[in-house]
Amino acid sequence: MTARDIWFYVVFTAQTAQCGARAMLSAVSGNPRGVEAMQRKWGHALVQAAAVDVQTEGAEYVDPRKPYVVLSNHTSGLDPLVLFAGMPIGFTYVAKSELLRIPIFGWIIGRTGAVFIDRGNAASARGTLSKAADRVRAGQSVLVFPEGTRSLDGKVQEFKKGGFVLALEAQVDLLPVTIIGAFESCPTGSNFAKPGKVILRIHPPISTRGLGYEDRDALMARAHAVIAGGFETAEAVPERDAEAA
Repeated sequence: MTARDIWFYVVFTAQTAQCGARAMLSAVSGNPRGVEAMQRKWGHALVQAAAVDVQTEGAEYVDPRKPYVVLSNHTSGLDPLVLFAGMPIGFTYVAKSELLRIPIFGWIIGRTGAVFIDRGNAASARGTLSKAADRVRAGQSVLVFPEGTRSLDGKVQEFKKGGFVLALEAQVDLLPVTIIGAFESCPTGSNFAKPGKVILRIHPPISTRGLGYEDRDALMARAHAVIAGGFETAEAVPERDAEAA
């Protein structure tokens, strides 16, 4: 463990307590924008502590007046921080219920407006998606990792249908996002991030207007192609400085 790693966990503890408490107050008072502001502050503080430079591309595709179902690839524990820090809009998110078991952190996020899905209970999962659709219709964007879990090799895995059913039910645009470089900085199984650049590439929205449940597979295929294709046009992520790592 390096001095930077220790510093990251000092910042993580302090910022999680501070931003988490303020986010909970906003949630209790019915202020989702306040929650989102604290999430952005938390994400910025932690990527800076990890010496990760988040560079956002494609912000011009986002209309801040509209809600979206945001779809992102998932390769690293850094991904939520990158999204909080780099997205030009705030959002709540659909997360696996296992996160609620994490000491302190789980208790905080369970009280700040996130929607938790029990992947082992189909009826509960459907109810969760309906709850998330209500959030989107009310004007709040929702983040979904459509792969369902982190990739072990950095490649985009097959998608699950939940996020697409959510967008179809709410009749809002999908907003595909490709995160590039997070796997190299902090792959699945790693507890520490290496310094470097991470690109957050936002793609043009995909409309669901007029589409129904029977169109979910075509939407999944289209979104998968867009997100996976984001790597093909990416600049090479520079190797980390061995001494800095």
